[in-house]
Formats: sequence, C-alpha cells, structure tokens
Amino acid sequence: MKRKLWAIADLHLGFSTGKWMDKFGEHWIGHHKKVEKHWRDSIDDNDIVLLPGDFSWAMKPAQVEEEFKWLRDLPGIMVMIKGNHDYWWPGSHKKMKELLPERTYALKKTATMIGGLPIVGVRGGDLVPFGKKTQEDVDKELEREIKEFKASIAHLDELEKETQAVHPRVAMFHYPPFGPRSDQSIFTDLIEEANCKTVVYGHLHSKQDWDDYFQGEARGVQYHLVACDALDFKPLLIDEWED
Repeated sequence: MKRKLWAIADLHLGFSTGKWMDKFGEHWIGHHKKVEKHWRDSIDDNDIVLLPGDFSWAMKPAQVEEEFKWLRDLPGIMVMIKGNHDYWWPGSHKKMKELLPERTYALKKTATMIGGLPIVGVRGGDLVPFGKKTQEDVDKELEREIKEFKASIAHLDELEKETQAVHPRVAMFHYPPFGPRSDQSIFTDLIEEANCKTVVYGHLHSKQDWDDYFQGEARGVQYHLVACDALDFKPLLIDEWED
C-alpha cells in the first residue's frame, strides 16, 4: 500500500470557544476553511497526518467535541502531540482515548507505529528564558520534557520489537527542538541518539522567527517547520513510501 506523510501544526481551532486567530492578521481569517480545502485536495484516507500541537483553543476536554468532529470528517490517519495552548488535553491516556475520534492517535510519553512508520513525540519547551519565564522555569520545564521524550523513545523501542518498521523514525515537537540561529540542543542530541531521521515542529508565527529558526538537514536529520501559517495553511508533504 502506498502511503504519504503530511504535517501541519498550530491549527488553533475555535469552534468551541469562538476564539480564532484573526487578530494576528487578515491571513488568519477563515484559516480552517483554507486548511480543510487543501487537506481534501491532497490527502487520502491511508495517508498519515502529523499535528504537532496547538490543535484547539478549548480549555476543557468536553469543549473540544466540535474540533474533533471537524477532524473526524477529514481523510487520513492523524497523530497529535500537545502544544502550549492545548489546555483541553486530559490528564490520563484512558480519558484521551475516550475523547479521540477513530483513526486519531495522541502521543504523550508514548509512541506509535502506523503502516510501518515509527513516530515519537513531545511538546518540548523554550530553551532560553522568554517573556516572564526565569531560568529556573526553563530548567524545570526542560527536565520534564526531556523525561517525556525519553519515555516516548523507550515506548517506540518496545513497539519495534513487535512490529518491523519499514520507514525511518519520525519525531514530532511543538516547540522548535533548538534555539534561534542554532541547530543543536539537548533535544537534537536525543533525536540523533534515537536514530530519528525526520523532525517536524511548529509554534512559530512570525516571519522573523521563521527566518531565525533552523530548517533543513543537520547531522543526518531533516527538520521541517510546519506551523500552518508558515505553510500558507497547506499541509506539508514530508515523504511517501510503500508498506
């Protein structure tokens, strides 16, 4: 079976809250309709779509029903990770599983294997103090996120003992896995140690950031920025293969 891998982050859906992204520019007006059109034009039911965080503005699990209804009607198999604005994300795997539509997976300290594609993921975090964050805040956050990424990798190691991968490992991050004007960090060390060959990340919403943060190949790993506005609201084709 032929499959394609796509990615698009930061959908920031506001069906449940009425909160949208229009205040950040006219290009955000009706952005979910743009995403849906491009999605339907390009993506098939057997394709895999990575959604690296900031899926909805909902604050509670019960509020995200409309967003998942929208997602359920789209083709493809979806894999999500948590973003910094995904406050709706429930605290247990059981509650998340009950919430998710069919053909949708959520990674938190876990991994998945779909069509021979091994996927790990973590939210990540700021690597340097930003806004009101202190260095102590950054260090605490990074300690947690590093542990969660290691747990995701360990889970994938177990999955690959049961199911043979036919595609190199892919890692999903919400935050960039490195700082501005750099292509290295503790996260990239872990990415390389885990033998991930592709990384997608989002979170960034300005041209200055798009210019400042690394995209491309570094030490055998391909990095893709997939924030939806950076993609002009078109899911990005990452790869295709036969499983």
